[in-house]
Amino acid sequence: MGGVAFSALDWAVVGLYFVVNTAICIWAALLKEKDTTDYFLASRSAGWWLIGSSIFASNIGAEHLIGLAGQGASDGMAFAHWELHSYLVLVLGWVFAPFYIRAGIFTTPEFLEKRYTPGTRTFLSLIFLVSYVLTKASVTIFAGAFAIQTILGWQTLPGTNIDFFWFSAYFLVIITGAFVVVGGMKSVLWTEAMHVPVLLVGSAVLLFVGLAQVGGLDELLKHNEDTRHLWAPLQDAQGATWVPRDFSFLFDNAEGRLPWLGVLLASPIVGLWYWCTDQYIAQRVMTAKNLKEARRGAIFAGYLKLVPLFIFLLPGMIAVALMKQGAPGFAGIADNPGSAFPVLVSELLPVGLRGLVLAGMLSALMSALASLFNSTATLFTVDFYKRLRPSSSEKQLVFVGRLATAGVILLGMAWIPFLQTLLGNGALYQYLQLVQTLLAPSIAAVFMLGIFSKTVTPISGFVGLVFGFVAGMSRLAMQVLHESYGVEWGPVQGYVDMNFLYFGALLFASACLVIYATSMVTPKAAPEKLAGLTYGSITPEQRAAEKGSYGFWEILHTVVILAIIAGIYIYFW
Repeated sequence: MGGVAFSALDWAVVGLYFVVNTAICIWAALLKEKDTTDYFLASRSAGWWLIGSSIFASNIGAEHLIGLAGQGASDGMAFAHWELHSYLVLVLGWVFAPFYIRAGIFTTPEFLEKRYTPGTRTFLSLIFLVSYVLTKASVTIFAGAFAIQTILGWQTLPGTNIDFFWFSAYFLVIITGAFVVVGGMKSVLWTEAMHVPVLLVGSAVLLFVGLAQVGGLDELLKHNEDTRHLWAPLQDAQGATWVPRDFSFLFDNAEGRLPWLGVLLASPIVGLWYWCTDQYIAQRVMTAKNLKEARRGAIFAGYLKLVPLFIFLLPGMIAVALMKQGAPGFAGIADNPGSAFPVLVSELLPVGLRGLVLAGMLSALMSALASLFNSTATLFTVDFYKRLRPSSSEKQLVFVGRLATAGVILLGMAWIPFLQTLLGNGALYQYLQLVQTLLAPSIAAVFMLGIFSKTVTPISGFVGLVFGFVAGMSRLAMQVLHESYGVEWGPVQGYVDMNFLYFGALLFASACLVIYATSMVTPKAAPEKLAGLTYGSITPEQRAAEKGSYGFWEILHTVVILAIIAGIYIYFW
């Protein structure tokens, strides 16, 4: 595919985007950080719109711009369940944010130390750090560079023999890393606030132009009749629809299978981990000046989270409709659904607007990387260095934070040469999609039970976390060896063959049982240790303060978001 043709005006739009982005970064850098609260949490002074924008921008990456449009072209609405997780962003604001703000923490693992044990904090921090560097960073960089190369269609940097893929990868890492190292969390928050309107406007233009070209929403759905429904019928490996009469469907782990029951069970668990407990997202509400702003920021992010369904997934379905209508340039969509986004940009958008879409894509990529770099540096500095050297001054910790950010950047760059081998054939990329479903259940269980139950003991959290991690990663290793090298696991082969969504749901239930079982035989925490960390231990003063942090408008907007989600499910049922 040749890529999108960009004019001088398009490049001027992209250049303007970088000028504004750089100006914001310089402004943030001039606001000297006095301590770790300044550098990692933007002085805990962020308002709701900064928080909401940052939560949304951190979530959007190349998989939305390129991947989600491709999924829309190939699978229609099947992937929309993950884009309707606005209700879980609301859970962050209403359920988790009060505990995070009240505890005065920097990281979500730090909350586990207060609720459980220091070992629980250390283990979760290690999980986050390793997964961020080896999965989140690697996939974000790889997908971002691939997206830029796909849009532009350049194999080499013009006028040179430099491989444009690697140039794009290093460009993304170095430029984004410089912004984060220099400006800290303030830079991340303010640049992401700028990125959101650029991203939304650029993508919305593509949606409306595409709908007009197709002939409206009804015409779009008519040409996507087989894939317009959120709840696709269960199918066998050959694609034939069937109704299971036993539990054999649990063990169909064919690539790309998204059985509706598995989605129903596992999607909320993965979403709970990602939106409510992952440092990558939760750090944003910790920057709030107070609980009211944190909750309002989550509600604002809940509205924004509804948007990808329309501006990223529906355009993929638009590409299919235009292909069926015989529109020029769309004939190859059936064979290459991943080309849907660049083909739409190339065929539908006029000069100038193409540059806006490219700027929006760069916004998404840089926001995702900036959040990753900052969160990883926070975890290293606060959860490891500060605990190992408790006498370190605030100035030293800020300096270590900058070094940690630079270290993450260097690790990301060092990992890049391995990515084409690992991800290029698609095999590992397939496995990486499993990782979050295998990591999430025990983390979600530990946080949920820790907050909702006073009877869960300190040691049980550590045991549950280790159990879930070992079970999930052993399943991943066994599946890799089975599918890549043909290793058979005899009596426990069903452990490997079970669809990963069902496995994730089962792992969550198992982790809960392990935590409760451990709590029955281990000492309970002293009441004063739990004060304010569980619903049952909130003091009357804390309860009154929380009640005073919301009112009619917060409740109204929460209800509106839930009603929109319900309406979408009903319409696309």
